Amino acid sequence: MDVSDDGNIDSIIISTTTNTNCNPNPLFPSRRGLYDGKDVRFGNNVPFSMKKTRRRWNPNVQEKRVYSEILDEMIPFHITTSALRSIDKMGGLDQYLLKSRHVSTKGEGEGQRIRNRVVQKMMHEKELKKQAIARGESVEDWNKIVLVGKKIKQPSASEEE
Repeated sequence: MDVSDDGNIDSIIISTTTNTNCNPNPLFPSRRGLYDGKDVRFGNNVPFSMKKTRRRWNPNVQEKRVYSEILDEMIPFHITTSALRSIDKMGGLDQYLLKSRHVSTKGEGEGQRIRNRVVQKMMHEKELKKQAIARGESVEDWNKIVLVGKKIKQPSASEEE
């Protein structure tokens, strides 16, 4: 459940909230989906006669549902094929939303809304762990809980051996 390599949720959240590499322009494509920095490019068609005509190259955008491990649901996105590859390389949608420089912390885009939900759920789980520790409960087994759909399945004795 923990998405950081060193086991510290706060370092991920703080490092991503200070993300300054994002374009604050409201017309930026990230408002429409996960574009991974891809944008419309313009240029010319140049045939043999050298008569140039204007054209544009659009990003390869697909409508896909991507699985979030932390939220435990499939989330629909307008997403480029480049962003799908980046999600695979980073280890999942949650990692991509938290670490990518193309998903800003401010704004109203698809990526920003889901990123904020992921951060909110991580903070809620952290708070629940603090409360459990304060009550004297053990939280060592929390990472061993297997999620099956929306139901929580406790590991059996045979799986732990």
